[in-house]
Amino acid sequence: MKRVAIIGGGLAGAACAYVLKQAGAEPVIYEAGEELAAGASGNPIGLYNPRLSAHRTPESDFYCAAFSQALRTFQELEDIEWNACGALHLITDEKRQKQLAQTIETWSWPDEEMRLLNAAQASDIAGVDLQHDALYLPQSGYVSPKKLCERYAQGIEVRLNAKIESVSDVDADAVILACGMGVKKFEEARDLPLFPVRGQVTFAKPSEESQKLRCALCYSGYILPEKEGVHKIGSTFQQGVEHSKIHDEDDRENIEALAQIAPGVAKELEVSGRWASVRVTSKDHFPVIGRAHDCKDVYVSTAHSAHGAVGSIAAAHLIADMILGRPLSLGKDVVRKLKPARFMGPV
Repeated sequence: MKRVAIIGGGLAGAACAYVLKQAGAEPVIYEAGEELAAGASGNPIGLYNPRLSAHRTPESDFYCAAFSQALRTFQELEDIEWNACGALHLITDEKRQKQLAQTIETWSWPDEEMRLLNAAQASDIAGVDLQHDALYLPQSGYVSPKKLCERYAQGIEVRLNAKIESVSDVDADAVILACGMGVKKFEEARDLPLFPVRGQVTFAKPSEESQKLRCALCYSGYILPEKEGVHKIGSTFQQGVEHSKIHDEDDRENIEALAQIAPGVAKELEVSGRWASVRVTSKDHFPVIGRAHDCKDVYVSTAHSAHGAVGSIAAAHLIADMILGRPLSLGKDVVRKLKPARFMGPV
């Protein structure tokens, strides 16, 4: 039985532990914080979507596979606050219209999984008045990243307050670095071009109009339907910012972005809370997944940015395939695009 040390107890690390345990390995999670999901994965509720693109590329192939894998996984798990309420990606300008029309054509998903709607049809599905056409993803929705991490880690050895400084500090057959920006403190991943992105979400009490909302609305931000008397509205995007301090002006920015596309929904919302975190992105805005450069038994899963609930489970399957010597779950072009060594020159 292979013993695998996983450094990081957020979505990336916990998903790896879950998949490896299912495959018969012995994963151990080392989390520097006092609890799982101590960083960005501690979001109490989060929108999940594939990352949409106009063309079929290795990136879109990854997110197509990841979205399907995430849906299958969510169906297997209990108590993760999963709700496939659907998501409307609003078409706010001509550029977006062309992009999403091309997405429909090149992704070739069946109509029941992805389709374009006019504003009237979108309004019927949303339950509120919308002035924009939209691309509709009926199986998108929300899930609790924090509870997802906890569920992934059930039955797995977890060592909290474990501040690992080097991969040599753990006794394992393989090591997975899945600790966000923290992977850069390890020699094996120090040169990866990773960047912090601070984001703040706003929680608001529903108005008479907003409580009619039945699905997620996605635009330059997003709003989720009321859950337990609260809407979640997000998110600001501040690349290069490494702190998660709360700013009142970010709440105003989130509400104003919503008001631009759905003024009736934004009207009379009352801010009741907020939550900020630091996510990670890469130089090319694509996850970094695979064997660390020139390291036989060290692997990386990071830079999932805003799509961690989806991308982390596909990353976990790919890394498990590599560690256990199984056929790879993703095609060679996707694997090549994901691998850490892509930043070291031609691969």
